[in-house]
Amino acid sequence: MKKLRKLLLMAVISVMMLIPADLAYAEVRIPAIQPGEPIQRVDTLAWQATLKKNGRFKAGTRVTVIKGGSKCIIKLKGHNYKIASRYLNFKKDLASIVGGSDYNTSTKIAFANQKTRTSKTSYLIWVSLDKQRLNLYRGSNRRWELVKVFKCTTGMMNMTPVGNFTIGWKKHSYTGQYGSPLYFYMEFSGSGFHRWPGKGVGTIGTHPQSHGCIRLREKDAVWLYKNVPTKTKVVIY
Repeated sequence: MKKLRKLLLMAVISVMMLIPADLAYAEVRIPAIQPGEPIQRVDTLAWQATLKKNGRFKAGTRVTVIKGGSKCIIKLKGHNYKIASRYLNFKKDLASIVGGSDYNTSTKIAFANQKTRTSKTSYLIWVSLDKQRLNLYRGSNRRWELVKVFKCTTGMMNMTPVGNFTIGWKKHSYTGQYGSPLYFYMEFSGSGFHRWPGKGVGTIGTHPQSHGCIRLREKDAVWLYKNVPTKTKVVIY
């Protein structure tokens, strides 16, 4: 029996070695485009928050942040206002992936190609804050093809920067300001992609839980680290 198990294990390993790396590491299957599939509206992550003392609105007022980043857009009494994030206490994320689903494939392809999105490499990354997904494309401007989708976790309390960035450098093990080593680290705008540290990886892809970085399952972080080069464009929205 032990000999049979050993032979079966060797057979499985042999088959896995024949599978291309980008298929072996795929975590989220990319659905085929369906006939008549609609292009969905793409939103960024919304938050429940309260206002700090700011000189414009009453402190303690509850608002909905409909766009995060350093300069936020809030909805208050049916109107939208711009306000700096330092005047907000972020209470709860309103990620629609909870109880919902990811964008369809047509929407993801349209997002990457509907306007000019250049990258200095053959890859482009879009991190959807609302869906807690990392979408990886290969190609060039207006010719991006979706090749990977990874579940991820972004920053609590609006800590992940919003905008267009570039992967600056990589390091197998990087110790940040919180003291713990972060493995397979790929830096952008002071944050980075890395392997989920410690426990709790089972909740990945649901709610923001990091200090600003993009956390990934280990096998996804390894694949990204080995295959996506520096200077790759990163879109956070």
